[in-house]
Amino acid sequence: MSKDKNLVNDEEEETEIDLTIIPSIKNLSPTKIANQFWCEMQLHLKLHLGMEPTEEMITGSEIHRNLEEELGPVVEVVVTTFEDNLIAYILQIYTKLQTLLNRNITRELPVIGKIQDIPCLGIIDQIEIEEAESDNKKMVITDYKTRKSKRAPSYEQKRRNRIQLQVYWHMIRDLREKKFTIEMFKEYFEVPEELVPSDELLQQLPDEHKEILEKSSPHQLLEKVFSIFKCLPSLSNELKAIYMHQIDQQVVFADRTYFHEESFEVDMEWAVGYWKGERTPNECPQQWMCKFCQFTDNCSYFLKRYLNKKETKNK
Repeated sequence: MSKDKNLVNDEEEETEIDLTIIPSIKNLSPTKIANQFWCEMQLHLKLHLGMEPTEEMITGSEIHRNLEEELGPVVEVVVTTFEDNLIAYILQIYTKLQTLLNRNITRELPVIGKIQDIPCLGIIDQIEIEEAESDNKKMVITDYKTRKSKRAPSYEQKRRNRIQLQVYWHMIRDLREKKFTIEMFKEYFEVPEELVPSDELLQQLPDEHKEILEKSSPHQLLEKVFSIFKCLPSLSNELKAIYMHQIDQQVVFADRTYFHEESFEVDMEWAVGYWKGERTPNECPQQWMCKFCQFTDNCSYFLKRYLNKKETKNK
């Protein structure tokens, strides 16, 4: 199900253009956090100045949609009220979880949790239930990335994407173990006591989705969502990233990493320090990355290096 994402994603929200201020956000996302480990200053400038979708981003979205459609048609709805947006969001989570239970795989699953007490919302590319030892089952999280070239990703690219996967793992774990509760969900979204889908929303839904809302109210559906999360199989510590070529969708590289609690907590402590205003955004770890950045004209780190080189050359 596709819908207006303003409810769950504020990555491009408008802010006052003062590049010295840490942007104010309603929630984090796994993408925001991961991008801190690529170039935190680039993320900082993107949040302040905005960013037009690149051709690579558009192609990546199309590939993700194609992968989602492999498991069934994508339902698109247009919502104009907060209540319908929230109902569509709950319905989306429920139907994605039902797909996981029925087919042992689901794609584009919305999740919500907290990172260091800050709300975090994301969408997981794929979760698959696989057989493990002793007839047990494990859930494996996979993220799909697209590449212009058929070269393997750099260490910095793999590092960023591994962080994103670990945030997903943390969020699913907290939903399974009731560390993120239905009460927290209701508090974050300010869920009203009465939540009724409008006729406009119902008219856009396929019959099977209408039937779901006929049998269960949105509040009851939300209860079912959290009950399903609690009953899911345990998570595999193994995390997968599949890099696909943009043109022919062939797999370029498959990366595998593992969730490690202690290192994850250290990484998140560092990441959240930026959002809490405890430090300024860090410079990118490798200067070659600046060649691919849209924000060098506004980057104090880049401009300082440029002026220093110019001054040295003049001497």
